[in-house]
Amino acid sequence: MEPGEHNSPLTATLTEEERLLLAREEVAASQQAWDAAEVLVSQRLYRDALSRAYFGLFHAARALLLREGYSARGPNEVLEVLGLRFAGANQMPPEAPAVLARGQRYRELCDFGVGWVVTPERVLAEIEVYEEHRSGLLNMLAARGVGLPAAG
Repeated sequence: MEPGEHNSPLTATLTEEERLLLAREEVAASQQAWDAAEVLVSQRLYRDALSRAYFGLFHAARALLLREGYSARGPNEVLEVLGLRFAGANQMPPEAPAVLARGQRYRELCDFGVGWVVTPERVLAEIEVYEEHRSGLLNMLAARGVGLPAAG
């Protein structure tokens, strides 16, 4: 980095080793959250399932950014980089950042929204959308040498 420059989430700053390690950890977190969402759906705990499904999607998005060397950590940074560096460059569906942003809002409502009512049908439809986008992110990661962790 040149004198006078500063790091931002839009600056790729991680080494190759850090990229792989952190991306693999995020993919594992994504899978764990997704597995939890499936268990919660089976128990008809829909608000909690929607929240966990969001984190499954979020961690997959963050894994992609980390694999590419961006140190975006928080939800807003992830949305910014995902939108500008991937969706804006036609490397993913343009609606992907909006789906993630909607998921973030729903997660907040699930956890903190007193009186916010969700129907099982709505939750299952939303999780299906998350699954579609999460699968796309996981495919992008696989093409970059980061796959799902081995079952065990």
